[in-house]
Amino acid sequence: MEKRRRITGTAATIPDDLLVSDVLVHLPAKSLALCRCVCRSWRAGIAGAAFVRRHLELSRSRTEQHPSVLAIPRRTVPDNDRATCQEISFHRLLLPPSGRRARAPPGIVHAELVLEKAWPEGITRLIAPTHCDGLVAIATVSDRVFVCNPATGEFAALPLGSHNAELDHCEDFVPQVALGFDRWRNRYVVARYFYRTYGGGQDDVGHEVFALGAGGDSWELTQDPPHAVGVQRPMCTRRAFYWHANEPEPRLMRFGLRDRAFAVVRRPPTGWNSGDDMAELQDGNKLCYVHAAAEASFQVWLADDDDELRWSLRCRIDLLDPNPGVHYNLMPVTALDGDTLVAHAGGTLWKYDMGNQGAEEAVVEMHNVMYEHRDGSKFYLPLSFRSEHHIVPYIESLVSIA
Repeated sequence: MEKRRRITGTAATIPDDLLVSDVLVHLPAKSLALCRCVCRSWRAGIAGAAFVRRHLELSRSRTEQHPSVLAIPRRTVPDNDRATCQEISFHRLLLPPSGRRARAPPGIVHAELVLEKAWPEGITRLIAPTHCDGLVAIATVSDRVFVCNPATGEFAALPLGSHNAELDHCEDFVPQVALGFDRWRNRYVVARYFYRTYGGGQDDVGHEVFALGAGGDSWELTQDPPHAVGVQRPMCTRRAFYWHANEPEPRLMRFGLRDRAFAVVRRPPTGWNSGDDMAELQDGNKLCYVHAAAEASFQVWLADDDDELRWSLRCRIDLLDPNPGVHYNLMPVTALDGDTLVAHAGGTLWKYDMGNQGAEEAVVEMHNVMYEHRDGSKFYLPLSFRSEHHIVPYIESLVSIA
């Protein structure tokens, strides 16, 4: 009893600011949610901007040591692109350590349920997610955009933006959105494009942004894009959002976060293919452009995020044992280090060694992933035209939407 009193008395002398900045910052988000209830000083310290930034830095370091991605499984309805459901779930999928080469991916893989959310008004089954610093923006087959932080459980529908006339003419199509951090305004922002008029040679495209946590209830119109926006997902770096334009010829458009203005910038010296894709790597410092050169053959181009955009061909990737006649997409997800690219192609997660001529390792076959519901029940999502496994990076963070 005497010894226990001495230990308790010593711990009580540690100032709250040191406990928060040096101890609590290392805890996962779920534990910090409980710590916020201990006292007002802990709650204020955990909510502080410096704490959130430091926690995010430590989360990135842990992610490098124990890499994982976020999977969002969705069942779709054939011939009904406007079908909705009330639930959406987010699952953490651990990746095996780098350096292990396997001839075949492992069998059943268990994905950890991070967040399951119900939205009574319904969310379209067709979605397009994008990620930044632990936040995920969900584009839908409507003018509605959702934003969530799976680690903290925050989930919100943004106010409706301008109507996109493209939705009145296109089926099985989700207009993409961009998500990033505007360091000049110290806000996370979501950007979307929309067509005021579409079809008949009278396309009129606009662009708008929404600042998270700014207290506003409407989107802010920006300068219009100089060209029609393509269907491919945008690339979001620390300085800009990059949008595709493919009509009347392939172009890359940069929307600068500092000046909120568009410019046409250099793209890789390739043709254009509907299977082309883009991603940011190395915490937004590198741009990655994947060009579909053939049915199952891809070129990976990299460039530093600067004004020159000097693209270099990093490697070529040929998928193993592709089905003849099938046009594959290779979707870059994240980079585990300077040379290892994680990508989703043909229903499988792969790791590609860009420093070794694109040598590949099959990591996870998505039809072998066992997901779970909040009630403990399990389910698989077989590979078919009725299901999609959306994959984005995963970083546990305390970044708030409000």
